Amino acid sequence: MPSKLSCSLVLSLLACGGAFCCRAQDAIVPAGVPLRIQVDRRYLIDTGTKVEGHLIAPVYLVDREVLPVNTKVSGSVIATQPVRGKERADALLNGDFTPLRKPELRFDAITLPDGETLPIATQVTQRDGTVVKMKAGKKSLKQQAEEAVKQQEQEALDQVRQPGKTDRLLRILFSQLPYHPQRIWPGTQFDADLTAPLRIPQKAPYTPLPVQPPGKKPLTGLIEARLTQDLSSATARQGQPIDAVLTRPLLDSTKKQVLLPEGTHLEGVVLQARPARRFARNGKLRFTFRRVELPQTAAAPVPKPGPRLESPQSGTASAGTDQVVHGRMISSETDRRQNVQIDSEGGAKATGGPDKYVAPLVLGLLAASVAEGDNDNVVKNGVTGNGFGLMARVAGMAAANKQVSMGFACYALAKSVYKRWIARGSELTFPKDTRIQIELSER
Repeated sequence: MPSKLSCSLVLSLLACGGAFCCRAQDAIVPAGVPLRIQVDRRYLIDTGTKVEGHLIAPVYLVDREVLPVNTKVSGSVIATQPVRGKERADALLNGDFTPLRKPELRFDAITLPDGETLPIATQVTQRDGTVVKMKAGKKSLKQQAEEAVKQQEQEALDQVRQPGKTDRLLRILFSQLPYHPQRIWPGTQFDADLTAPLRIPQKAPYTPLPVQPPGKKPLTGLIEARLTQDLSSATARQGQPIDAVLTRPLLDSTKKQVLLPEGTHLEGVVLQARPARRFARNGKLRFTFRRVELPQTAAAPVPKPGPRLESPQSGTASAGTDQVVHGRMISSETDRRQNVQIDSEGGAKATGGPDKYVAPLVLGLLAASVAEGDNDNVVKNGVTGNGFGLMARVAGMAAANKQVSMGFACYALAKSVYKRWIARGSELTFPKDTRIQIELSER
């Protein structure tokens, strides 16, 4: 009897221990970490519409990937907000009288690669995920013009070759109509910040990689991070501190030791800030990173496996080891409309874009051609009736009067010249969670 009782007790303890180990392997992504999501198809902007997408950026935890790219995420439209201010005014000036709305989304479920679906709590922000990289050296106006032409040619080819041509044609058509339906288009990106920790079950045991202790030699290599606060040329000041968080770990050359774990804080400073001014003088920012702060949980040379894997960003981790670095931004996500350029020193500025010179010139030539044309040239009246979308072209063709077409053509030319040469320039903005690539060097 004692032996049977002992065996039963041992088996029970082993069973409990096995259950504990299963729970112990759960990875916990803390609140505040953003999930970068892209929707897969076209959706109505109506409250209650179900929306599905997938991750386009992996999520790391300390030293490993816990949510891979293409992980499925689902949610819904919970509300819509009217568009106001400059964006609404620009739409009216372009002949778009649609009562524009912006959807508010909430993603509430994520499907892991093994098929398990977990609930999530998020706060969602729509993003423009265009990536801008550092330009190598200064280029002449001729070289810049050639690059702009090649870029436009490539974009035109992409419109034809890449899937989703129907959606692109619909977007072009809607942009010309004075009143049109509104959609969430395929390829639209969102940042879904977790508002509660996400516990991800792990089936296989895992031993964390050892963290290499800070040395005397400065760190080198490329790291990826996200800004933890909004940064704008309109409000930033020289000497202002900035903060970023590492989104994926930096490993040594052997891939067996962690130099900087995910969740490491990077401390930087604004070196130059110039707000936008009149006559299309755009905003400019330059900043650098000078220090990294390792979490306390990652500061030990060889961390021991704990009962669970938890990101250093969570509230249980306290400040750890500081280390001086020399980091400059070499690429960044930006709003496509800002036409951002990054120079060889890591400075960023908004530009007028490749059409700053070309667009007014083309519109001027079209306006001049109207004056030389005849009233009965219906095709020319329709082509040159710019600046007010499809409504201007239809009015120009229906009126069969070159004065009407001339009015629309001159309106388009004046609007283009004012926007690109006279009005206040564009501010350079890096919203919270903007992802940047930083080059660490010895100096």
